[in-house]
Amino acid sequence: MCKELAGIDGEDKDVMLLNHLPISFSQPKFSGFRLSYQSSEQLKSLRKRLANTHFVMRVGDHVALFPYEHGTQTEGEAITFDTTDDHSVANALARQALLRSFFNHNRRISGVRPVKIVRDAANLLNGKGADTFAVFPEYAFDVRPLAPQEGGFLNGVLVNFGARLLIKPNVAELAERGLNLEGMYVVADNDVDDPYILPMFNRRLAGRIDRIEGNFAVLADARQERLALDQAHVEPSRANFERVGRAILGAGYESFQRQLMPCLYSVSAADKQLERLSQMLASFKDLQGDLPCCAGLTVALDGHLTEIAMGIGVGLSRKLGTPQCSLRPGGSITVPWPVDPKINANGPFDADGFERKHPRIAVIFPAEHKGHVERFAAQLRDGVPSNGGNTPLQQGMVRKYRLQGMDFEFVGVDVRGGKAQAYRQAGLEASQRKVDAALLVITDEDRLLVGVHSPYYTAKAVLMSQGVPVQAVRLATILQNNVGYSLNNLALALYAKLGGIPWTLSVQQRLVHEIVVGIGSARIGFDRLSDRERLVGITTVFSGDGNYLLGNATAEAPSNQYQTALLDSLRSTLAELQRRFGWRKGDKLRIIFHQSFKRYKETEAEAVARLVEELTDFDVEYAFVQVSGDHDWKLFDKTAEGVSYRQSRKGVAVPERGQIVPLGPRAALVTLTGPQQLKTDLQGCPSPMLVSIHPNSTFNSLDYIAKQVFDLTFMSWRSFMPSTQPVSIAYPNLVVDLLGNLRQIPNFNPDILITKLRESRWFL
Repeated sequence: MCKELAGIDGEDKDVMLLNHLPISFSQPKFSGFRLSYQSSEQLKSLRKRLANTHFVMRVGDHVALFPYEHGTQTEGEAITFDTTDDHSVANALARQALLRSFFNHNRRISGVRPVKIVRDAANLLNGKGADTFAVFPEYAFDVRPLAPQEGGFLNGVLVNFGARLLIKPNVAELAERGLNLEGMYVVADNDVDDPYILPMFNRRLAGRIDRIEGNFAVLADARQERLALDQAHVEPSRANFERVGRAILGAGYESFQRQLMPCLYSVSAADKQLERLSQMLASFKDLQGDLPCCAGLTVALDGHLTEIAMGIGVGLSRKLGTPQCSLRPGGSITVPWPVDPKINANGPFDADGFERKHPRIAVIFPAEHKGHVERFAAQLRDGVPSNGGNTPLQQGMVRKYRLQGMDFEFVGVDVRGGKAQAYRQAGLEASQRKVDAALLVITDEDRLLVGVHSPYYTAKAVLMSQGVPVQAVRLATILQNNVGYSLNNLALALYAKLGGIPWTLSVQQRLVHEIVVGIGSARIGFDRLSDRERLVGITTVFSGDGNYLLGNATAEAPSNQYQTALLDSLRSTLAELQRRFGWRKGDKLRIIFHQSFKRYKETEAEAVARLVEELTDFDVEYAFVQVSGDHDWKLFDKTAEGVSYRQSRKGVAVPERGQIVPLGPRAALVTLTGPQQLKTDLQGCPSPMLVSIHPNSTFNSLDYIAKQVFDLTFMSWRSFMPSTQPVSIAYPNLVVDLLGNLRQIPNFNPDILITKLRESRWFL
């Protein structure tokens, strides 16, 4: 029987909790059978034929068969497995045991890996729009090892809570209600009938609607050319919720949206998840007792969440220290965080060597707001009146960053003939005035426009083509009363875009040259099912003290040639660094690669390994590190009361920023979003960052690498607040996002990123 949920009803109030329920197997050894793996068709056929009698899975070059009952006739060679040595096989059997238990207890199953169950009779929406939309509470269960524990594994079930979105009417019914469906992706019944999953959740992406012909949708980027309207459903994404909602609900959409956010929060907030965990363990009979995995093997859930006490080591938590910052080369001025007031007193890191001491800044703005814009520019240059308070940027950008002056070139825009085209012409005019950077004043509505319809991207493309970095400024920011905080961050980003170095991390002298390379990847085009996918690799390089050195981008390449393109880009980047820093033969070199996505992980790792093999002139060690928030681990602090937010509180049960929990020798959780960093009181439980080192890495000091990831969150020059991502991840992601939009502008040449703007922080 399940015990009380540790840390909620228990007595220990000094530990944090993982969303990890330890499990135990009935014995260390279990039996199965195996066949040689021949093809995916063979595996699919076996699973379909043996669905009621065996669990079937691929294990390397074999297919393993596990009968559910003793005496069941089974083909293949008998073999014995071990729950520790073959923990991935044992965990797969435990996951299947959960699935079968839920199915036998009539749970409504919405997914199998991870196992998901949904309360489809409990639509959290109960007002306007509930006949069209549904938000169902959904529980997800996956089986994972916490960590090697002196040679063993602490296996457990990761439990997560989320919301399953559904757009109820089919496409035919939506079309009858007048919805324009062109351009929307739709899903249809999966051609693989899964006996466990509810049919309404056993759907897969079918394609994008190009046009409607009678009772059929003609699809582009699709698995099939035509699909009957009554067999298709709009993909239930948040974006499609908004598009369908605005079209069908009209003026009532805003009230629907206000209802939707609390619904999502009710299942995603940290304290709500802990409540649901407690309720689940007390009431789910299908999680209690011994669950049969296969003949001769059962699994049992402990019933307590894994506790994380304070300390150093696997499964323990400690608080990372805030880094020291340097405001002069060589560390002659070293200051603690926060660094903003220290820059006021001492100037930026490169105050003595910065070359653009008298920059010329273009300001492109709607002509009717000239007076407000001129006042804003004057405050940026000369300072914001204090009015008796502690207002940021009181001394202005010129004095704060130790400049000699700042000139503005104002270019008013008459938007009556078309806003995007008018901003493009203004960008051309500004670029001819030999400016060092440009400020683009845009409205909130402008920010929603993309491609050739966007005044921001059309002007930015023109200016960047001339090597001019661009900073957007919202008109609402200019018109606000307390503009000091916004101006302070604007001045910081502008100084960095001009080539300045506001601060670096203070690091100890090393016996090795160390660089951090952030790797990103951009898909060209918006098709999701096409085989013609093309990729661009993005790299940003930082020195060991967090200083941005340079960026690079590969040429467009099909996916099968992407590794070669990335390798060529990395090779040229290192050659540039070798020339710049004068690395000599025999020098020790440490390269730490960061990437955040999963899809091309092995491709990047293989390119890195090949690159290192070429560096025969140096003594090289490297680490290939995934830094990702896209995982199933959650961390709770049941004693956290959150912080005040308007008339409410945010971040209840959310751990403080800077906690590190090693999960094993090569992986750790690091909390980068604490209660203070949550944007609203309706934001769900933030995921800690999972920092994991690829097993082929030659440098694998987990604590060092995790601390470096944390420290690099203090190096974003977009704001004086620490980031929720290290710059090695945030900067490539910014480049990927901007590049995707800029490539929609006719005649934009992305080569500018690796020529005139290679060392610029143009993307901030």
